[in-house]
Amino acid sequence: MMDWQKLRERLVEKKYPEQDQLEKLEQQYEKISSYIREEYGVETFFAGSAGRGTCMKGDRDIDLFLLFPEDMDRQELENRGLDIGEKTFKHFGGNYEVEYAEHPYTKGETNGFEIEIVPCYDTEPGDIKSAVDRSPHHAEWVKENLTQEQREDVVLLKNFLKAGGLYGSSLKTRGFSGYLCEILVHEYGSLEKLVEKAQGWREKKILDPENYHEKLPEELERKFSEDSLVVIDPVDEERNVAAVLTTENYAKFIQRCWKLGKNPGMNFFRREEVEVDKFAVQKELEARGNFVVLEFNSIDEPEDIVYPQMRKTLRRLENRLKKHDFKIYDSGFHVDDQVRVFFELNQSLPGIEYLKGPKVFHGVEHLEEFTSKYENTFVRGDRVFAKQERKFTEPRELLKDFLDGDRDGLEEKGIPGNVAEQIQDFRMTDPMVEDEEWLKFLTEKLRIEP
Repeated sequence: MMDWQKLRERLVEKKYPEQDQLEKLEQQYEKISSYIREEYGVETFFAGSAGRGTCMKGDRDIDLFLLFPEDMDRQELENRGLDIGEKTFKHFGGNYEVEYAEHPYTKGETNGFEIEIVPCYDTEPGDIKSAVDRSPHHAEWVKENLTQEQREDVVLLKNFLKAGGLYGSSLKTRGFSGYLCEILVHEYGSLEKLVEKAQGWREKKILDPENYHEKLPEELERKFSEDSLVVIDPVDEERNVAAVLTTENYAKFIQRCWKLGKNPGMNFFRREEVEVDKFAVQKELEARGNFVVLEFNSIDEPEDIVYPQMRKTLRRLENRLKKHDFKIYDSGFHVDDQVRVFFELNQSLPGIEYLKGPKVFHGVEHLEEFTSKYENTFVRGDRVFAKQERKFTEPRELLKDFLDGDRDGLEEKGIPGNVAEQIQDFRMTDPMVEDEEWLKFLTEKLRIEP
């Protein structure tokens, strides 16, 4: 078993950015910042992980925030922000496009660096007008509270999470953000201590670095009752930095910490490329239940719109199948050039179904109400049952019937708009299609060993 200190030294050497990389990022930021200050009289802030020394090795991302006075009209802030961003990219000869978050902003590439120029209000932490305004305060907190050794540990933590598919707070991943990594390392002092302590986390863990809620722990638990991990933002006492983290990813993190603590090694800090063994995938599918795959065209929207809508769609279809007595063993979806949704179910259902009614002792009104709906009713035990022909014995029949119709009809059935637009032209397909990314997804999802 590798000694933790030796492991850390090797990891820092391999994973933490060299001084030359950090200096080049700083120099590029200063070059753009000076131009904006001189041309437009606007102060900027070097936000993001590059600005606080917690970026990954090889990262060339620069988040430059334009600081506008808090009394500026919102529309004016957006217009000026876009105008400055577009003219800056043109000045430095870079390609750019307009992206949309809480404010529209410009994003592009120049001189080999990926740049985001984001407008925000220059406010105190307690007076922020949008989530974007917090970013400079997050960066200041990190600069003031983390040692150089802790910054290195943050980068190692990011690599540890990335290797487990847990890094990133997008609505696709729903894992750990970079800022959450910084707070966790600060809270426990080091990555080693975090890994040791996280192994003992229970179903709900609450961390409050600035002790905002020291006297009101019950209120805190009520407010964030849906969250497994609660980490109060050091610059905003009303916000849980870990709010996007799913319970499953929280549990995966605890398990990975346990495994790392048991046998520390470099393998926990690199993501292995998934190798597809088509024969193994085929054998796995043959050993499973009825594997149903729906396929439809991709949805032309950002991931943070597509993934929540796909999760809602999956839940809606699952509920429909369960309502008709189909047992679901596994399910999931994969978004790429084509969108595919799969269900692993029981093979088929009997042609006859029995519907459970009220107990005979519940009274005449209940008996009348139930038996009036069905022709063939009888008593089994102390209840009334009805026997009838089952409408759907195959899951494919049910799904085809449910998804038959136009977009408006699908939205009425609970399928979100962007998905409804594409899924109305769905196809049933064999899971063994010639699509490497889909087969990689199945290999991971179904835990297939070559």
